[in-house]
Amino acid sequence: MGASRHRRHRLHRERGAVPIQGPHGGRRPPVQRIHPQARGGVTRGACAAAVLLALALPRRAGAQVDTSARRPPSPDTTARRDTTRDTLPRYLPVLPAAIPRGPLPRGARFTFTADSFAFSDTKTLSDLLARIPGVYVARGGVFGQAEGVLYGGRGPAALEVYWDGVPYLPLGRDSVYLDPARIPLAPLERVDVVVLPAALRVYLVTSRQQSTAPATEIGITTGFLGTAGYRAAFLKRWRSGFGLSLVADWNDISGETGSSSTPFHDVDLWLSALYIPTPKLGVSYQIVSSDWNRSGNTSPIVAAVRTKRVDQLVRFAWGARSDGLGPRLDLTLATATTSRDSAVPDRTLSQATLELSAAAPRAMAGVVARLAGSERRPSQLEGQASWSPLDLLTISVDARHTKYALDRSGDRAHLAAGLVLPLGFSAHGDVAWGRDLAAPARSGDSVQTTNDLYGAIRWQRSWTTLEVGGARRDPFSPPPQFLAGLGTVNALSPTPATNYLAIQARLRPLPGLELWGWYFHPVRGGGDFEPPHHGRYGATFYSKFWRTYKSGVFAFRAETAVESWSGGTEGGVFRDTTTGTSTVHELVGATFVDFNLQIRIAGVTIFWVIRNARSSTRSYVPELGYIRNDQFYGVRWRFTN
Repeated sequence: MGASRHRRHRLHRERGAVPIQGPHGGRRPPVQRIHPQARGGVTRGACAAAVLLALALPRRAGAQVDTSARRPPSPDTTARRDTTRDTLPRYLPVLPAAIPRGPLPRGARFTFTADSFAFSDTKTLSDLLARIPGVYVARGGVFGQAEGVLYGGRGPAALEVYWDGVPYLPLGRDSVYLDPARIPLAPLERVDVVVLPAALRVYLVTSRQQSTAPATEIGITTGFLGTAGYRAAFLKRWRSGFGLSLVADWNDISGETGSSSTPFHDVDLWLSALYIPTPKLGVSYQIVSSDWNRSGNTSPIVAAVRTKRVDQLVRFAWGARSDGLGPRLDLTLATATTSRDSAVPDRTLSQATLELSAAAPRAMAGVVARLAGSERRPSQLEGQASWSPLDLLTISVDARHTKYALDRSGDRAHLAAGLVLPLGFSAHGDVAWGRDLAAPARSGDSVQTTNDLYGAIRWQRSWTTLEVGGARRDPFSPPPQFLAGLGTVNALSPTPATNYLAIQARLRPLPGLELWGWYFHPVRGGGDFEPPHHGRYGATFYSKFWRTYKSGVFAFRAETAVESWSGGTEGGVFRDTTTGTSTVHELVGATFVDFNLQIRIAGVTIFWVIRNARSSTRSYVPELGYIRNDQFYGVRWRFTN
């Protein structure tokens, strides 16, 4: 530091004294007669003396206590502890969804999430299944009337519905066929549909709240024909593992005088309580009640129905791993009760389901045993397996054996395979064999043997999907009964052997815009409600307008859908039990246009739906009308407390 030749005077240095302060005083005479060279010896001698003194008197030195030192302060017992609660929401484990676990070929499964039927014009399960290629919904009128789902030349017998893994069987007046429109949609968060050549397996998954932040939903609907609907839901999870969910759905419609759309009232309640202490173990209890009342009419014929159905389920689930892989055990006890129907007595059905399965990243195998306290389905054993050894190949197989009353039994087997090809192409096929009963509730029902095949080629890209397939189905004789709510049709004619052509496509030409559609054509044969040409197509625009609403709180969706079919086929049979005569109806060609608009701002969704916007005078079922330009609109608000 300093200029050249500067000695850094008055700056501290490691060794040596500051100038003019040493023993020499800057080469002056010695201070206090101490030679400067003696300083090191004096220091070493003092240190040695201190060490000897410490070794010689250790006890006395240890006994001395410095009484003048300050003691540390004592803790303040009057101060309050930090009792602030951790209010940040956490995501807790949930019970696994009761759906097929293993891999399936492309195009074999359709998945609808909560937004798929909440952010659309879907009001019933039949509305949702109408999106499956080849499905015909026999609507007796607008909301509240019977809506039978017919598929694959099997009529309503093609439908299998599972509520959280338990078969949802028809009870009461409709003891042979199930009316999907009477199954509550409000408690559901997901619907999976596995498509077979002549059957639809529908898996319903109820809501599973994950966050500890309570969720609340409020909905109000109004519209033409005195339409009124109110929905309220509350879902809560605690960090201890407990959970509680409650959903109430109330719907009412006044109907139209002189039409098949008669007054209807429906109240659905769902309560669920669960306890999941660890991600591997959990138990739940739920009860769902559906109480509905439909008024009758003489012209056209509409049967008056008053029914209440209550389903209760207790489920225990255990898994070796929290990621869903490894072995798993599911045990479910269920009861279903119908009452308040003046036409049939009260009835209760009990079921027990035990499922053991094991899953790996590329494979799954499991076995399901079902016991039912009913003469229709005393016991059933089912096996499932799927394997994807390579990214290019997927194989799935399932088989089941069922024992019925009156020493009857049935067997079914299904094999599906998929192969991924270059350039976005893939191929998949299904083989379904059955030797089973169509209506176990009927004592006179006999076993039928069927062999059904389906194959398709799919081309899939990020902006388009195109699938062309064909099917061959064996003849089938439906039981002499139909849905009770469709008064003009009470039976279906036998279906001959049929070959089908099926086409489905999706195209996204612009961001947010999607064109979609499917087409079904019986090339040879065809049964009731299987028009020679049947299609459903439409356009959907969905955007969140990210450039304007960067937070993502805004969403806009508009959709128009057209369903059209040609005439020239049968539309069911009416058999008069008093005279013994039968009348075969002809299905007339028709075209129906639907429109819906949805606007979502944060958790608030505003919707407007128009059915039969083209004001067609035709109907889905012969001699039963369909309201023209039916509209309903409302708002749903979902928020966290």
